[in-house]
Amino acid sequence: RDCLLSRGLGDVYKRQIVTDSSCDLKSLPSSHNNTIYLQAPLSLRIGNREFIDDENLDIENFMNEMQESTEATGSAAPSPQSWIDAFEQADIIFAITISSKLSGSWQSLISAKDMYLEDHPDKKIFAIDSKMAGSGLAILALKLAEYIDENLSYEEICTRITEYHKHIGLLFVLESIENLVKNGRVNKIVGNIIGKLGIKLLAGASKEGTIDIVHKCRGRNNIYDRLIKSMLNDGYNGGKVVISHCFNNESADYVAEQLRQQFPTVNIKIIPTGGLCSYYAEKHGILVSYEK
Repeated sequence: RDCLLSRGLGDVYKRQIVTDSSCDLKSLPSSHNNTIYLQAPLSLRIGNREFIDDENLDIENFMNEMQESTEATGSAAPSPQSWIDAFEQADIIFAITISSKLSGSWQSLISAKDMYLEDHPDKKIFAIDSKMAGSGLAILALKLAEYIDENLSYEEICTRITEYHKHIGLLFVLESIENLVKNGRVNKIVGNIIGKLGIKLLAGASKEGTIDIVHKCRGRNNIYDRLIKSMLNDGYNGGKVVISHCFNNESADYVAEQLRQQFPTVNIKIIPTGGLCSYYAEKHGILVSYEK
């Protein structure tokens, strides 16, 4: 979306938000027409087959193939060139990655930033390690778009988004850990026991950007009620919420409705997961980011 933003004194700048494709927000709302929004795609693998996590990825087909496959699967960060290609469209850029503890996307971004600024010293790039994934990047991108609409300076936006970032939480529910078992991230015996007992996992992003298990329980609604309780314990008090889900509108709507009962004016955005978060959260996974 090649739009321009005027900033007085006759100067015109292009403002841009770039995320990697771990961000489940695939486009900005049309109201944010002052901002270019692009993604640097990660790649996903099933056996020897590679899938690019962009707008052309058929996520449902990919998920079905992954579920049926017995081969190893994996993911890879965007190349520095993918970031550089995105930078070409703007003068002032805000770039966000999945947690550096979970992917090499952050290091790829920093390499791209250094290379690009060496050739374009007049440009400005502010890099953000989200320490999250999915809807966590989405809520940051939406706030950046708001700041751009307010016609704030580059420096003011950097200051504000850094402070805002400190007050964002991310919780997620996994109804299946089959893919994590396949990748060796969860012990196979433990994974089989969890699957047979129908145990749901509530996890969250730590301050360092790692994944912490918050709670385990049986029963679908029990785990989502526990998620809301964990949000409240973490200081949530009616701020903006972004819920992303992997083919699980029912549970996303349930969480939204429970929140609206307590906070009638809450701003909630519900979006589907992109390729990477669908890959890791698996079908029926839910990611909830929130202001606190």
